Amino acid sequence: MIKRKEIIGDQTLILGDCLEVMPTLGEFDALFTSPPYNCGKDYGSHRDNLSLKEYKGFLKASLAHPSRVKIINVGQYQGSRGSRVSLPALVQNAVKSFPADEVLWDKGPANGAAWGNYPNSPRIRAQHESILVFGNLTMTNGNGLTWGEWSQFTTSIWRIPANVDLKTHPAMMPLEVARRCIALWSDIAGNVLDPFMGSGTTLVACQKLGRKGTGIELDPEYFDIACKRVEEAARQPDLLVKGPEPQPQQERFDL
Repeated sequence: MIKRKEIIGDQTLILGDCLEVMPTLGEFDALFTSPPYNCGKDYGSHRDNLSLKEYKGFLKASLAHPSRVKIINVGQYQGSRGSRVSLPALVQNAVKSFPADEVLWDKGPANGAAWGNYPNSPRIRAQHESILVFGNLTMTNGNGLTWGEWSQFTTSIWRIPANVDLKTHPAMMPLEVARRCIALWSDIAGNVLDPFMGSGTTLVACQKLGRKGTGIELDPEYFDIACKRVEEAARQPDLLVKGPEPQPQQERFDL
Protein backbone atom coordinates (compact mmCIF):
# COMPACT_ATOMS: atom_id res chain seq x y z
CA MET A 1 0.00 0.00 0.00
CA ILE A 2 1.39 3.39 -1.03
CA LYS A 3 0.69 5.88 1.76
CA ARG A 4 2.34 8.84 0.06
CA LYS A 5 4.24 9.50 -3.16
CA GLU A 6 6.47 12.43 -4.04
CA ILE A 7 8.23 13.11 -7.35
CA ILE A 8 11.21 15.44 -6.94
CA GLY A 9 13.43 16.05 -9.95
CA ASP A 10 14.05 12.64 -11.50
CA GLN A 11 13.35 10.84 -8.23
CA THR A 12 10.23 9.06 -7.00
CA LEU A 13 9.86 8.71 -3.23
CA ILE A 14 7.26 6.32 -1.85
CA LEU A 15 6.10 6.02 1.76
CA GLY A 16 5.04 2.44 2.47
CA ASP A 17 6.17 -1.13 3.12
CA CYS A 18 8.53 -2.24 0.35
CA LEU A 19 7.05 -5.76 0.40
CA GLU A 20 3.66 -4.25 -0.47
CA VAL A 21 4.89 -1.54 -2.83
CA MET A 22 7.38 -3.45 -5.01
CA PRO A 23 4.77 -5.74 -6.66
CA THR A 24 3.18 -2.57 -8.08
CA LEU A 25 6.43 -1.43 -9.74
CA GLY A 26 7.97 -2.42 -13.04
CA GLU A 27 11.45 -3.78 -13.72
CA PHE A 28 14.54 -1.72 -12.90
CA ASP A 29 18.01 -1.52 -14.38
CA ALA A 30 19.62 -1.69 -10.93
CA LEU A 31 18.57 -2.45 -7.37
CA PHE A 32 20.91 -0.77 -4.90
CA THR A 33 20.28 -0.93 -1.18
CA SER A 34 21.57 -1.67 2.30
CA PRO A 35 18.90 -3.78 4.02
CA PRO A 36 18.43 -3.74 7.81
CA TYR A 37 21.07 -5.95 9.45
CA ASN A 38 18.59 -7.37 12.02
CA CYS A 39 20.79 -6.28 14.90
CA GLY A 40 18.11 -4.57 17.01
CA LYS A 41 18.49 -0.96 15.83
CA ASP A 42 15.54 1.36 16.29
CA TYR A 43 14.29 2.60 12.91
CA GLY A 44 11.33 4.51 14.28
CA SER A 45 8.36 2.61 12.88
CA HIS A 46 10.21 -0.66 12.98
CA ARG A 47 12.88 -2.55 14.89
CA ASP A 48 15.07 -5.07 13.13
CA ASN A 49 14.83 -7.89 15.63
CA LEU A 50 13.29 -10.74 13.64
CA SER A 51 14.05 -14.39 14.28
CA LEU A 52 16.66 -15.82 11.93
CA LYS A 53 13.96 -17.71 10.00
CA GLU A 54 11.85 -14.57 9.66
CA TYR A 55 14.87 -12.51 8.62
CA LYS A 56 15.82 -14.98 5.89
CA GLY A 57 12.30 -14.76 4.49
CA PHE A 58 12.34 -10.98 4.74
CA LEU A 59 15.62 -10.73 2.81
CA LYS A 60 14.40 -13.12 0.13
CA ALA A 61 11.20 -11.14 -0.42
CA SER A 62 12.76 -7.67 -0.28
CA LEU A 63 15.62 -8.45 -2.69
CA ALA A 64 13.54 -10.36 -5.23
CA HIS A 65 12.42 -7.46 -7.40
CA PRO A 66 13.46 -7.93 -11.07
CA SER A 67 16.49 -5.90 -12.12
CA ARG A 68 19.50 -6.38 -14.38
CA VAL A 69 21.92 -6.00 -11.49
CA LYS A 70 21.61 -5.98 -7.70
CA ILE A 71 24.13 -4.16 -5.51
CA ILE A 72 23.73 -5.01 -1.82
CA ASN A 73 25.70 -3.42 1.03
CA VAL A 74 25.83 -5.48 4.24
CA GLY A 75 27.96 -5.86 7.34
CA GLN A 76 29.90 -9.00 8.15
CA TYR A 77 28.04 -10.76 10.94
CA GLN A 78 24.81 -10.86 12.87
CA GLY A 79 24.58 -12.04 16.46
CA SER A 80 27.10 -12.82 19.19
CA ARG A 81 29.85 -15.43 19.09
CA GLY A 82 27.66 -18.33 20.06
CA SER A 83 24.97 -17.60 17.44
CA ARG A 84 26.91 -15.64 14.82
CA VAL A 85 25.78 -15.87 11.20
CA SER A 86 27.34 -14.36 8.08
CA LEU A 87 25.31 -11.52 6.58
CA PRO A 88 26.92 -11.87 3.11
CA ALA A 89 25.99 -15.57 3.17
CA LEU A 90 22.39 -14.72 4.10
CA VAL A 91 22.20 -12.25 1.21
CA GLN A 92 23.63 -14.81 -1.23
CA ASN A 93 21.04 -17.36 -0.10
CA ALA A 94 18.27 -14.77 -0.46
CA VAL A 95 19.33 -13.79 -3.99
CA LYS A 96 20.07 -17.45 -4.83
CA SER A 97 23.28 -16.55 -6.60
CA PHE A 98 27.01 -16.20 -6.09
CA PRO A 99 28.25 -12.59 -6.38
CA ALA A 100 29.55 -11.57 -9.78
CA ASP A 101 31.77 -9.07 -7.95
CA GLU A 102 32.51 -7.85 -4.43
CA VAL A 103 34.01 -4.71 -2.92
CA LEU A 104 35.20 -4.35 0.66
CA TRP A 105 34.24 -0.95 2.04
CA ASP A 106 36.92 0.11 4.56
CA LYS A 107 35.09 2.50 6.90
CA GLY A 108 38.19 3.52 8.85
CA PRO A 109 39.43 2.60 12.33
CA ALA A 110 37.15 0.28 14.31
CA ASN A 111 35.11 1.84 17.09
CA GLY A 112 35.75 1.16 20.76
CA ALA A 113 38.48 -0.91 22.35
CA ALA A 114 39.10 -4.61 22.90
CA TRP A 115 39.98 -4.51 26.61
CA GLY A 116 37.09 -6.81 27.50
CA ASN A 117 38.70 -9.63 25.49
CA TYR A 118 42.34 -8.95 26.37
CA PRO A 119 44.51 -11.01 26.62
CA ASN A 120 42.87 -14.44 26.49
CA SER A 121 40.00 -14.14 24.00
CA PRO A 122 40.84 -12.01 20.97
CA ARG A 123 37.95 -10.76 18.92
CA ILE A 124 38.32 -8.91 15.63
CA ARG A 125 36.49 -5.58 15.51
CA ALA A 126 35.12 -5.06 12.02
CA GLN A 127 36.06 -1.88 10.23
CA HIS A 128 34.73 -2.99 6.86
CA GLU A 129 31.50 -4.00 5.17
CA SER A 130 30.77 -5.88 1.96
CA ILE A 131 29.25 -4.58 -1.26
CA LEU A 132 27.98 -7.63 -3.16
CA VAL A 133 27.06 -7.39 -6.83
CA PHE A 134 24.72 -9.91 -8.47
CA GLY A 135 23.34 -10.34 -11.96
CA ASN A 136 24.32 -9.16 -15.42
CA LEU A 137 27.06 -6.52 -15.26
CA THR A 138 26.91 -5.60 -18.97
CA MET A 139 25.06 -2.34 -19.70
CA THR A 140 23.39 -1.37 -22.97
CA ASN A 141 24.57 2.25 -22.92
CA GLY A 142 27.46 2.06 -20.46
CA ASN A 143 27.78 3.96 -17.19
CA GLY A 144 29.25 7.19 -18.53
CA LEU A 145 32.32 7.16 -16.29
CA THR A 146 35.55 8.82 -17.28
CA TRP A 147 38.63 6.63 -17.47
CA GLY A 148 39.92 8.13 -14.22
CA GLU A 149 36.72 7.31 -12.36
CA TRP A 150 36.59 3.82 -13.89
CA SER A 151 40.14 3.12 -12.71
CA GLN A 152 39.42 4.41 -9.22
CA PHE A 153 36.10 2.59 -8.73
CA THR A 154 37.13 -0.83 -10.08
CA THR A 155 39.38 -1.67 -7.15
CA SER A 156 38.41 -4.29 -4.59
CA ILE A 157 38.80 -2.02 -1.53
CA TRP A 158 37.14 1.37 -1.14
CA ARG A 159 38.51 3.48 1.72
CA ILE A 160 35.62 5.80 2.52
CA PRO A 161 35.26 7.16 6.08
CA ALA A 162 31.88 6.50 7.69
CA ASN A 163 31.62 10.10 8.89
CA VAL A 164 27.84 10.46 8.71
CA ASP A 165 25.26 12.08 10.98
CA LEU A 166 23.71 9.18 12.86
CA LYS A 167 21.19 11.60 14.37
CA THR A 168 19.66 11.88 10.91
CA HIS A 169 19.43 8.10 10.52
CA PRO A 170 20.90 5.30 12.70
CA ALA A 171 22.37 3.49 9.69
CA MET A 172 23.13 6.34 7.32
CA MET A 173 25.37 5.55 4.33
CA PRO A 174 28.06 7.99 3.16
CA LEU A 175 27.05 9.64 -0.11
CA GLU A 176 30.35 8.59 -1.71
CA VAL A 177 29.52 4.90 -1.27
CA ALA A 178 26.15 5.32 -2.98
CA ARG A 179 27.69 7.49 -5.69
CA ARG A 180 30.31 4.92 -6.63
CA CYS A 181 27.90 1.98 -6.64
CA ILE A 182 25.31 3.74 -8.77
CA ALA A 183 27.85 5.36 -11.11
CA LEU A 184 29.75 2.11 -11.67
CA TRP A 185 27.00 -0.50 -12.03
CA SER A 186 23.89 1.30 -13.29
CA ASP A 187 23.28 2.15 -16.94
CA ILE A 188 23.50 5.87 -17.70
CA ALA A 189 19.95 5.67 -19.11
CA GLY A 190 18.68 3.23 -16.48
CA ASN A 191 16.56 3.52 -13.36
CA VAL A 192 17.56 2.56 -9.82
CA LEU A 193 15.44 1.08 -7.01
CA ASP A 194 16.20 1.30 -3.29
CA PRO A 195 13.64 -0.69 -1.22
CA PHE A 196 15.12 0.70 2.04
CA MET A 197 15.49 4.39 1.23
CA GLY A 198 16.06 5.61 4.79
CA SER A 199 17.23 9.23 4.71
CA GLY A 200 17.42 9.22 0.90
CA THR A 201 21.15 8.86 0.20
CA THR A 202 20.58 6.60 -2.83
CA LEU A 203 18.21 9.09 -4.47
CA VAL A 204 20.48 12.04 -3.68
CA ALA A 205 23.27 10.23 -5.52
CA CYS A 206 20.91 9.37 -8.40
CA GLN A 207 19.81 12.98 -8.73
CA LYS A 208 23.38 14.25 -8.81
CA LEU A 209 24.42 11.58 -11.31
CA GLY A 210 21.48 12.17 -13.63
CA ARG A 211 19.93 8.74 -12.96
CA LYS A 212 16.24 8.14 -12.35
CA GLY A 213 15.62 6.61 -8.94
CA THR A 214 12.78 5.18 -6.89
CA GLY A 215 13.03 4.84 -3.11
CA ILE A 216 10.66 3.19 -0.63
CA GLU A 217 10.64 4.04 3.07
CA LEU A 218 8.42 2.74 5.87
CA ASP A 219 8.97 5.46 8.47
CA PRO A 220 7.24 8.86 7.89
CA GLU A 221 9.95 10.83 9.69
CA TYR A 222 12.79 9.42 7.57
CA PHE A 223 10.61 9.82 4.48
CA ASP A 224 10.33 13.56 5.16
CA ILE A 225 14.10 13.79 5.68
CA ALA A 226 14.67 12.01 2.38
CA CYS A 227 12.34 14.42 0.56
CA LYS A 228 14.22 17.43 1.94
CA ARG A 229 17.61 15.98 0.98
CA VAL A 230 16.48 15.14 -2.56
CA GLU A 231 14.92 18.60 -2.94
CA GLU A 232 18.25 20.14 -1.97
CA ALA A 233 20.09 17.91 -4.45
CA ALA A 234 17.65 18.89 -7.21
CA ARG A 235 18.34 22.60 -6.58
CA GLN A 236 22.10 22.16 -6.82
CA PRO A 237 24.14 21.53 -9.98
CA ASP A 238 25.31 18.00 -10.72
CA LEU A 239 28.54 18.19 -8.76
CA LEU A 240 29.14 14.47 -9.16
CA VAL A 241 29.06 14.49 -12.96
CA LYS A 242 32.39 15.31 -14.55
CA GLY A 243 33.37 16.23 -18.07
CA PRO A 244 35.00 13.87 -20.54
CA GLU A 245 38.59 12.73 -20.09
CA PRO A 246 40.99 11.43 -22.71
CA GLN A 247 40.56 7.69 -23.07
CA PRO A 248 43.57 5.42 -22.48
CA GLN A 249 45.59 4.50 -25.51
CA GLN A 250 46.45 0.84 -25.87
CA GLU A 251 50.00 0.20 -26.95
CA ARG A 252 50.28 -1.99 -30.04
CA PHE A 253 52.96 -4.56 -30.60
CA ASP A 254 53.81 -5.86 -34.05
CA LEU A 255 54.61 -9.55 -33.88
